[in-house]
Amino acid sequence: MAISDKRSLSPVLRGILRLLRRAASFLTTLFILAALTLTVLYLAKIRPYVVTTGSMEPAIPVHSVCFVNENTPLSSIAAGEVIAFRMEGGMLVTHRVTAVSGGKYTTKGDANNTEDGPSVTAENYIGKTVFVIPKLGTVMIFLHSSAGKILAAAVIVLLLAASFIPQKKKPAAQSEPTESEGKEQADEH
Repeated sequence: MAISDKRSLSPVLRGILRLLRRAASFLTTLFILAALTLTVLYLAKIRPYVVTTGSMEPAIPVHSVCFVNENTPLSSIAAGEVIAFRMEGGMLVTHRVTAVSGGKYTTKGDANNTEDGPSVTAENYIGKTVFVIPKLGTVMIFLHSSAGKILAAAVIVLLLAASFIPQKKKPAAQSEPTESEGKEQADEH
């Protein structure tokens, strides 16, 4: 039985194939939109970072994704704003600025009892957090795991395979010629 011979397929199988094509189309569109959005953000120097600790809860929950604008100059940051910076040892931190004094910025996580150690300066500053998407980090962390990479590859293969499922050809509509078309056809004969 050939898949291309739609007459020999049961209505249930035809429905499943139609559902697969729609799901593949939806997922492909979703992936393209996500890729375009991330590309535009990347070109604008707005980078996503996954929050892995609860130091900024409840404002920024664990596994949220913070989008950090690397174009925002440190000199424009005021107390109360959330910034990303590197601590000694290279660890990336996203905390709130609590004080600004002499070009040095004191920071603290909302859930922490004490302020962070060394002040943030131009040397370790990354950018200002411009928006946060809660829980998206869970997906990003999974996609960076071995199982996530395998699943992503499998989804891509399935989407490609689904794009080759033949669609039922709709018969061309047989319409009667309009009055002007009828006259043109009559004049040609």
